Amino acid sequence: MNEITLLREAGPQAPPLTAAARSAARAALLAEIEASDSGRRRFRLPSPKARWRIGLAVTTAAAAWTAAVVVGAPDEPGPPPTGVTLVAFEPPVFPLSVVPVPPGLTPTFSADPGGILQARYGTGDGGSSFGIQVSPEEPEQYDVTGTDEVTIGDREAELVSGVDLVCGGPGPECVDVERPYVHLVVQWRDDLWVQVSGQGRYDDGDRLVALARALVDEPQPVPLQVHLAPAGWSVLAYKDDRILTLVDDAYEQQTLNVHLPLPEDVIPADRLLSELMGPVGPVIDVTVHDRPAHLVQIGGGPLDSGWFLQAQFPDGTTFVVQAPAAFTQDEVIRFAGEVTHSR
Repeated sequence: MNEITLLREAGPQAPPLTAAARSAARAALLAEIEASDSGRRRFRLPSPKARWRIGLAVTTAAAAWTAAVVVGAPDEPGPPPTGVTLVAFEPPVFPLSVVPVPPGLTPTFSADPGGILQARYGTGDGGSSFGIQVSPEEPEQYDVTGTDEVTIGDREAELVSGVDLVCGGPGPECVDVERPYVHLVVQWRDDLWVQVSGQGRYDDGDRLVALARALVDEPQPVPLQVHLAPAGWSVLAYKDDRILTLVDDAYEQQTLNVHLPLPEDVIPADRLLSELMGPVGPVIDVTVHDRPAHLVQIGGGPLDSGWFLQAQFPDGTTFVVQAPAAFTQDEVIRFAGEVTHSR
């Protein structure tokens, strides 16, 4: 399948996607997360509950691990399912909105395994931006230098200042660089915590308080949506409105991926067989969204076989579906016909 594209976007210089490489990638990323936890000083905001250990370095590694999960699931015994039943699916949403959105900023959405949701409001050119993180537990803070109590409506909140480590340096190598940060943390309701942070002009406590006070309980649909999915499957993760992964809740090795490749990563139809990993069948010309699409059956082991479909939305934007072998050819096409993208 076209997993190389996925890993290149989440982690440059990824190893070839052999089964051993996928296992090694997962192990290395999890080791990085563990090392980040063990090597940092932590500050815990007062709460009787256990907390997700969420720092910038950890969430960065988790984002890459999410993409690794997309193409390599946990190694567990048991045969894969041999069939699916497609049913109506409730698309994922981000639970909060900023009203009004500051001019010129557009949100993108991501979700890590564990129920940690992210909305990043930016200009797309690396300028000033802010992010809203929603999690079921209070996020843990690192290397804290001070806190200030504030109110968001009738909710008590805290502005937390500190110093974090980020990947930086003048050359291509990643070097740990200290960067001051300020986060606003508030318990929005039971089992829902919000953290607001910013960059550029939004890296300021007063601006973060204003943004938090503009939050409302208005769910926002994730732009990349599926409206049909196998019964018993759920959303595992999504990333930057371009990758959406569903997982079989009863057999977590089996995932279903929808991906919007960058224009330079779209494979011409006449090169699909030479560029895909493990094609076992010819390129099948099909129709999705009333436009020509191309379907290829992929071989390999129980977790590597399945289908690769490259299709287009009505506006001409290319998307890719990677489905496991439990799908039939018709089911892949039906599923793809219910994939939508609102941007």
